[in-house]
Amino acid sequence: MADGQGQPAPPRPVVVVAMKGHPGSGKSTAARAIAAALRCPLLDKDDVRDCTLPLEGLAAAGMLNELSYAVLWRMAERQVRLGLSVVIDSPLSRRAHLDALARLAGALVVVVECRPGDNEEWRRRLENRGAAVANGGGSDGWHKPKTWAELERLLEGYQGCTDYEIGDVPRIVVDTTDPAVDAQVIAEKVVVFVRGFVPLLSLVHLSHSNEMEYDFSASMFRRKRGSSKCATKIRVPVILRELEPSSEMFKQGASLRVTGSLQSFDVDSATAVIQDGSVSLKVDTQHLRDISFRTNSAYQFIGELQIREDNDAILLARIGRNVDGLDLNLYQQALLNRRQHEAKLLSSRTRRA
Repeated sequence: MADGQGQPAPPRPVVVVAMKGHPGSGKSTAARAIAAALRCPLLDKDDVRDCTLPLEGLAAAGMLNELSYAVLWRMAERQVRLGLSVVIDSPLSRRAHLDALARLAGALVVVVECRPGDNEEWRRRLENRGAAVANGGGSDGWHKPKTWAELERLLEGYQGCTDYEIGDVPRIVVDTTDPAVDAQVIAEKVVVFVRGFVPLLSLVHLSHSNEMEYDFSASMFRRKRGSSKCATKIRVPVILRELEPSSEMFKQGASLRVTGSLQSFDVDSATAVIQDGSVSLKVDTQHLRDISFRTNSAYQFIGELQIREDNDAILLARIGRNVDGLDLNLYQQALLNRRQHEAKLLSSRTRRA
């Protein structure tokens, strides 16, 4: 889609907001508010699990539960491929579930963990819901714990597997039992948190008044009304040490919108794997050491790769990271290495011959 000047619209960053928390913790209420605030689809694991009731006598409950997750991941993958951000409502009780989401290409995964600070309020909500189901208040939720004792047995069966390390995945923890914080307030907090990692998402998806737009070529935010401008983030130079290009992709004068991941191998090098084409860029990460860029880690990015006529290239990439609660959006400026120049010289000599 083009803008008013006929220019291609900036790429839409795709974010997967993954809820995490135990039954009755308030995930679903918060998830609905977050999806409304982000104006994106809501996928609820319970909607899938509820539909497995006719199969309950034919398959084990654990198998049906994992089947529900498999269907959920497939639906999420479809939304991501369409370029849509999505909110996923599920307990996310095992690390394997998060790993499945992390494998979705081209999406930034953000975890919203619901931790009730008031167990009595948590118990009241869970047992009120269980009583409603037991009294014929609908078939939804038939598979969930209905009493506090049932919940305790469920959590005991997890054997602590729900308290896993999520690595570098951005996470925000919210207290869903705080009387001063309702679902709308939680949604607003999550929106601000997501904006920190994906500024462009906040303008494309979250601007209810539609008063802001993003000028990608100028690398700055500007308001349609008024003249105030937001300062850009600092540019961090990163030298490309090697290039493994697809020849069709690297044409002079090309401007490519790209997504991918920056994968480290040691403290001095990393590979920027561009998912929009068969190309990888090996970079020198010496300028990234100050942000604790760790060995064997990977960070998703979205941006634009510009190939200039002099065979230089600039990779403008936003890399979402959460360091001590602070977001770092790095702009990487890169130069193609000697291999491309040698290829150009070789081609020139061949033509002369």
